[in-house]
Order: sequence, then structure tokens, then C-alpha cells
Amino acid sequence: MGLTSWKKWKEGDSHLINRVQWDEREVKSILERVFGEDWFAQGSANKDFEKKISSYTEIPYVYSTNSGSAAIQVGLMALKQQGYWKEGDLVIHPVTTFATSISSAAFLGLTPVFIDTKPYSYVANPDKVKAAIIKYPRIKGMILPHLLGNIPDMDAIKEYLDDRFLVEDCCDTLGGKFDGKHAGSFGEIATFSFYASHHITTGGVGGAVGTREKTLEYLLKSTIYWGRDFKDGDQEFLKRYNYSVLGTDSQLSSLQAAFGLAQLEKLPEVVEAREKQFNEMTELFTESNYFHMPYVHPKAKPSWFSYPLTIKSKAPFTRAEFARYLSKNKVEVRPLMCGNIMEQSPFRKIKCIQLGNSFPVADEIENKSLFVPCWGMSEEQKNDYYNIFKNFF
Repeated sequence: MGLTSWKKWKEGDSHLINRVQWDEREVKSILERVFGEDWFAQGSANKDFEKKISSYTEIPYVYSTNSGSAAIQVGLMALKQQGYWKEGDLVIHPVTTFATSISSAAFLGLTPVFIDTKPYSYVANPDKVKAAIIKYPRIKGMILPHLLGNIPDMDAIKEYLDDRFLVEDCCDTLGGKFDGKHAGSFGEIATFSFYASHHITTGGVGGAVGTREKTLEYLLKSTIYWGRDFKDGDQEFLKRYNYSVLGTDSQLSSLQAAFGLAQLEKLPEVVEAREKQFNEMTELFTESNYFHMPYVHPKAKPSWFSYPLTIKSKAPFTRAEFARYLSKNKVEVRPLMCGNIMEQSPFRKIKCIQLGNSFPVADEIENKSLFVPCWGMSEEQKNDYYNIFKNFF
């Protein structure tokens, strides 16, 4: 068909939350690793993709999944099998989040203890983690989303959790680090998403789950692949349909893994380009003085998913007015996930505990925050994009 790369931005095009930056490398990878090997289910492309994710993140054991959401579910199921928690146990989670960061826990029988977010960081407040554990010492662990790419104070959170389990939702922050260690390296479970709007993609959807614990590795693999018993060799005739755990079918196809392999070649430059654009946008928004700037812990080096903004009360415009202007000028703009997930109908119905009588930070995010594109655009596109903001200011 003659199409060998993504459609580059030209004047008049929209400014989207992300663009999948693909070229002949992805095409070649699929042709060689899938069509050439004539194998479409989990195969050699998956194994190589998992090895490269493991090498990049320095997490020893990584398995690909069909989404980041599935990765969280698989991780929680493995932890349960290993005895880290049982049905009815309590788990800490920030109230500002993406829905499927916590929905699997509710499905599986955990009871969320919702805590408020640290102001203008959009991630967990360590002081609230401490307060939750003091009030509910029977808490078994925490699910921690590094929302929009930011990373909270991992030293404090790990100290307060002590020997409780930690699931790091790194879906928004592939490449992010805290004190020189990759996000996902601090907990028992790390999860990643390769959805189309993230740093890299496995052809539109996909994910991965990882662990540092050898005892969890087998459980992750088995849970992804139907619960199959891999201990004695899954190819043996009588072992083919033997199962060791209650499993899922959460596997990534070979087509997707092949696409992801080529995407990984671009990841270092993607992370660098996002950081550069984030710094430029910080300067732009700081000059306007209409927004609370994102707070980043001194030890954190986020790999940003997008640019989060919270509009100051003294700003001469509302969030709705700002969003309408951006949409009119072809800038994709979104509310900031679930600013307060307790405002969402399904989550008002689940069994949960709310730490405190209110969530003032989350409520401000719910009503005054949004996020806009920040993915490392070309200089030509950035000039047009930045001028849209300058004209509004």
C-alpha cells in the first residue's frame, strides 16, 4: 500500500494527547517475527519483548499481557495465591486515579482504603499512607498508581508500608525513576501499559507485569496462560491441560509483541523528548501565573504521560472555558482521570473505607484540573501548539 510510517503533523492538524510514532521498523518486525515465523499466538517475539522490558526496567521477571489493567489483575491474583492477602483484606489506594487501577482489587475481594492525594502532585500523599496504617493496622498492602507519570516519595511510602505488599501501577510512567531506580522496582509487583496513548504501544493495546520475587514469577506466568501447570514442561502430552492455579487468558499476541519490539528501540528518545517538552511547557505555564505547577519530589525523575494543570481560583477563566477554547483550536484536552473516584457511580457502590470525612485535594482536581498533550512533538508542531496557549493568555 506504500505507507511506511506514521502521518507527520502539518499545519491545521489537531494536537492529540499522543501519536504512535511508527515507521518501517515496526513493519519489518511484524513481517519477520510473525509472518516469517508463521506463528501468531505467544511466541519468540513475546520472549524477546519481555527480556528487553526486563533489561530496560531492571525488573528480573517480566511477562507480557493484553493490557495494563490485566497486568494489575494478574499481579493481585498471584499475590493472593502466594498468601499476601485474602478476601476482605484492606488495601490502600489514592482516591485520584484511573479506574482500573483499583477495580480489579474490588472484583477480587479486596477492600480499598481511599486516601487523598498530595497537592498538585496527582500521586499518593505519604502522610496519608502513614495515617491509614495507624488507623487500620490490619491493612495488607497498597496499590500505587504513578498517575500521569509522576512518582511520589517512595522512601517514605516503603517505610510506612513496612512488610506489606506494594503493587506499582507504572502504566503512565515507563522510563520514570526515583533515586536512580526505575519505577516498578520498589514493590512486589510492577505493571505497565502499552496502550496507544502511552510512551510506546504494542499495536494499540497491551501491557506487562513484572516482579523481583522468584516465588511470584511462576504464579504470574501461570495466571496469564489459563492457570496452566508449567512446572513439568507444558508440551508433554498429559500435561497440556493440567492447571496449577485459577487463571485467565491475559496473553499478548505475537503481532503485538513484534510491534512493541520495534517501539522499544525508540523508547530512550521518546522519554527524552517528553522531558524536554515538559520543561518547555512548565516555563510557558509558569509565566502565565494562572495554574498551580506540578509538584515533583526532589528524588523523582518522572517520565511524563501528559501535562497536568490545576487552574488557580484567581484565574480570569474557568476550566470549562479553557477546555472549550482548546477544543475549538484542535487541542485534545481531558479531565484529570478520576479526580475523586468516589464521585463515580460504580465506586460509590463498592465496599470501601474513606480515610477522613472528605478529600479536599481530590475534589479540587475533580473540579479544576485537566491534562493536555506533552509527548515530544516536532519543533514546527510545538510552535503552533504553544501559540494556541499564548493567544488565550
